[in-house]
Amino acid sequence: MIGTRRVRAVVFALALAAGASRLEAAAARPAPALPTPGGTIVNVSTEAQLQNAVTQLHSNTTILIAPGTYVLTSTLYINGAFANVSLRGATNNADDVVLRGPGMTNAAYGNTPFGVWTGGGVQNVVIANLTIRDLYYHPIIFNPGTQAPRVYNVRLVNAGQQFIKSNPDGSGGGVNNGLVEYAVIEYDTTSRDDYTNGVDVHTGQNWIVRHSLFRNIRAPQGQLAGPAVLMWNGTSGSIVEANTFVDCQREIAVGLIDRGSPHDHTGGIVRNNFIVRRSGVAGDVAIGVFDSPGTQVLHNTILIAGAYPNAIEYRFSGSTSVVIANNLLDAAIQARDGASATVAGNSAQAASALFVGAAAVDLHLLSSASAAIDKVAVRANAAVDWDGQPRPIGASADIGADEYGTPTLPSTPLNVRIVR
Repeated sequence: MIGTRRVRAVVFALALAAGASRLEAAAARPAPALPTPGGTIVNVSTEAQLQNAVTQLHSNTTILIAPGTYVLTSTLYINGAFANVSLRGATNNADDVVLRGPGMTNAAYGNTPFGVWTGGGVQNVVIANLTIRDLYYHPIIFNPGTQAPRVYNVRLVNAGQQFIKSNPDGSGGGVNNGLVEYAVIEYDTTSRDDYTNGVDVHTGQNWIVRHSLFRNIRAPQGQLAGPAVLMWNGTSGSIVEANTFVDCQREIAVGLIDRGSPHDHTGGIVRNNFIVRRSGVAGDVAIGVFDSPGTQVLHNTILIAGAYPNAIEYRFSGSTSVVIANNLLDAAIQARDGASATVAGNSAQAASALFVGAAAVDLHLLSSASAAIDKVAVRANAAVDWDGQPRPIGASADIGADEYGTPTLPSTPLNVRIVR
């Protein structure tokens, strides 16, 4: 029986003891263990074995990679009309298996421009429990023909361009039903230049990005990196929820340009995200809804420390029927270029004093955060908070991504990152 309001501090300590180097890593670690793989299991323990296993891949197969560092001699090409295939580290610790490229600034990348490349009709591909780092282009690239990819419990470090790139097919379609969860996507310092994103989806339907940490998605001094999560170019139905963004220059964009027909993005929900930019990190708007009708932005907590005047913007005349509600911010919400929205229940009075530890990117509310607690009605599409606990706990819901209080715990624990 849990008798205290928060067990979060204990979980943070366990995450650190397990190898997380900074408190922020608790946003995505530890990831719940995946089920034991079924079908054919191919165990590999050398880079040559790994390359051969990928070349010989067929449906209903898991390539299980033993702990170690694998210096890639070639991109891993998962290319074919097969289904239910996995590239998976053998443990639940993403740091145990490292796939290393020739370097994000090394133009002499030889046969390894990417980490993992998929295409040719592959369905339900899973990339899990491993680290991919130091690629000149993309650690993971999903090309047309790929459908329903899943990226789970991965760490992606130092990409020359986008960390996860999902390409269009050139005929109005793309990769659909993608899922990115429990990922850590980061630069050690900054990107190579301004052409980077964490997750970049073109013309894809119904993607979900959740329970992940995006850190240092920012360009060198004087340059502006792309959004850490970018859903655009005819994409629709994206859900971006319960993530943590630390020291990025732009965090979430659903739509980017005034495309018109089809809209740059349509529908979707951005909810329950923690966003922190610490002093000195220059940037642009944290959440942008650009040419994206019907999008909802609900219960996010944003501290950008004066880096930009607006925390949320909705822009272009195609952005209609937008809902921006119950967000806790330290900057404004701004309409631009003819956009229209229902804006309600938001507060621009966010400050460090409201939170357990803003400097450590812990944006859970303190009991003294009366400006945010029990202030707003529950929204139909935001029934749980950043931790997965229900809203409301008090008389009304709280503003922002965290719902303060002790919920009635279920007999079976929820599949959430942190129980409190």
